[in-house]
Amino acid sequence: MLGKLKSLLLIILSFTTLSGCFGSKGSATQSTSSNSVVVATDTDLSSMDQSIATDGTSFIALTLAMAGLVEVDANGIVKSDLAEKWEVSDDGLKYTFYLKDAKWSNGTPITANDFVFGWQRLANPETSSEYNYLLDTIHVVNAAEVISGEKGVEELGIKSVDDKTFEVNLSIPCDFLLGLMSFPSFYPLNKEYYESQGSQYATTPENLIYSGPYVMESWTPGNGYSFVKNTEYYDAASYKQEKIEFRFIQDTQSAMLEFQSGNLDVVKLSGEMVDAYKNEAGFTERLQGYLWFLSINHQVESLANLNLRKAISYAIDRETIAKNVLKDGSIEANGIIPEKFATSPNGKDYREEVSDLTSYDPSEALKYYEEAKKELGQDVTIELLFEDSEASKAVAEYIQNNLETNLKGITVTLNSKPKKTRLQLMKEQQYQIALHRWGPDYADPQTYIDLFLSGSAMNHGKYSSAKYDELVNKAISGEYASDSLKRWESLVEAEKILVSEDVAVVPVYQNGGALMINPKVSGIEFHTAGVDNYRHVVKAE
Repeated sequence: MLGKLKSLLLIILSFTTLSGCFGSKGSATQSTSSNSVVVATDTDLSSMDQSIATDGTSFIALTLAMAGLVEVDANGIVKSDLAEKWEVSDDGLKYTFYLKDAKWSNGTPITANDFVFGWQRLANPETSSEYNYLLDTIHVVNAAEVISGEKGVEELGIKSVDDKTFEVNLSIPCDFLLGLMSFPSFYPLNKEYYESQGSQYATTPENLIYSGPYVMESWTPGNGYSFVKNTEYYDAASYKQEKIEFRFIQDTQSAMLEFQSGNLDVVKLSGEMVDAYKNEAGFTERLQGYLWFLSINHQVESLANLNLRKAISYAIDRETIAKNVLKDGSIEANGIIPEKFATSPNGKDYREEVSDLTSYDPSEALKYYEEAKKELGQDVTIELLFEDSEASKAVAEYIQNNLETNLKGITVTLNSKPKKTRLQLMKEQQYQIALHRWGPDYADPQTYIDLFLSGSAMNHGKYSSAKYDELVNKAISGEYASDSLKRWESLVEAEKILVSEDVAVVPVYQNGGALMINPKVSGIEFHTAGVDNYRHVVKAE
């Protein structure tokens, strides 16, 4: 943001971990058919509904099967997709998109009305979309009022000028709007088809209509899902890969054995697997924009205690988690904003410009815990919720050890759930502390900072600070919104309040990404913000 938007990384983030099987090291025998690229994922697909999906696995699938106004390439450059071209008014408050002659998978034309309906459904309070706030984030006129139910969806600041012209009106200019138009929440939706499916919409491949380069061929929850080329896509001839498959495999040893047997083309590595395979052909490593942190439920009496939260933060050895537990290129998180993600108005990386906001200090941890015990009148027992991937399990167990070792007397119980269940428990506030992650939707600190505003749908822990809210609101929609430097300074100050002063959340680590990729496979586009792109993947004969 602030000039540039990169794309997202949510795909391999959703493959949270694959480890084990170090026995038969060596070049894998790649025998999968060139007609199909087969990817291992340890996170099951949650939703194919663009307004309901909230996780990286679902967003990756949606980007294959659906299309937006634009696409963001491997270098973070915005290029056209369903929009042939666009115009921006001199004051930055009106965007006009001119659509290509594209069709839905059933052969009907994709029109501006499809974008209007898709965006209105996103904003409609009855949809209960956790991503509806993005409309307000980019300052669409009346977005906040429509989302809250104060105004009807027809008052959202968008309109269909004609079948091929879609207009977006803003109350404040938005530097990163164009790049965000590639995000699934902003995809079009065919009203007639959607209404014909009723409650069954997006529950199976047969209950979906497609606008992207692929259509869903199969989807078996707990097993996997696949896509084949969409012959109705306007640029179908440019897509050479006939089929892309995702197989849900949580056992990492099994996954790596399948890769070595030639049955998988992409597998994520972690832990000892990274050391074992880092010199092999196909080994790939990257730093992601995904930030893992402890989400704290502030409605829990003990966790409302600031000294306890400070004790927890000081007690966690983030460097060891990244280097010795994960070993996949992950790095310790020194704030809620990742490294190599957003560039300041001064041209510097955010984290280079902002001092570290976290540190590992067992003596300070114990000091704050003793204060917390005095205030609470007893030792504390807390439950740590985490998803059932091997990486999350390893990190959760290490955090449990850190806390029980450094905070003498505290008891930490572990609660492992499938990711979908974890997210639902957090949404319902049925948790105490959760190991949670956020993948940036656009390359600006706001994508993290506005999560913790009072009333935000993503503010699962119900943190609330008038001082924090004031700073953030000034930056995103108030007096600093049009002043890049003041806006940036406000977001920096807000992060300090969130992480250092209030310890509202506890940053843990920034995702790395170590993978084995069949050397015959190319075209996977990795991004630090937005969604990783598998659309252009190709496997050579």
